[in-house]
Amino acid sequence: MIGLVVLTHGQMAAECLRSAEMIIGPIAACRAISIDGSCSVDEATACLAQALDEVGGDDDGVLILTDMFGGTPTNIAADFLASGRVDILTGINLPMLIKAASVRTQKNLTGLAEFLREYGQQAILRPADLLKCMK
Repeated sequence: MIGLVVLTHGQMAAECLRSAEMIIGPIAACRAISIDGSCSVDEATACLAQALDEVGGDDDGVLILTDMFGGTPTNIAADFLASGRVDILTGINLPMLIKAASVRTQKNLTGLAEFLREYGQQAILRPADLLKCMK
């Protein structure tokens, strides 16, 4: 199974994982790492290395989900990029994490990252646009 690591600024990672698990139950091989102002880059890097070891034990690879491209979490994760072993997807949202947990056994690492990129974008909706169609 592809491992998942959610790596974000502030408590977003922990809360996103907590919310996903509230909806679908425990998510195996998934870790949240929240980086705040008191966490050094070296500490965050060490936490990420440990999380990758913990969730990537079966050699299916690990997908790191970060909050935004160019931010510290993504920059730290970039040091771990390895084709077929570790990939990164930015712009984490709750539907994306829930979907990742449910389809990661059906795809390889690259396929999962590509699928979730599109799925996460499609999960961004403006209800007013939908409600206008219903009236």
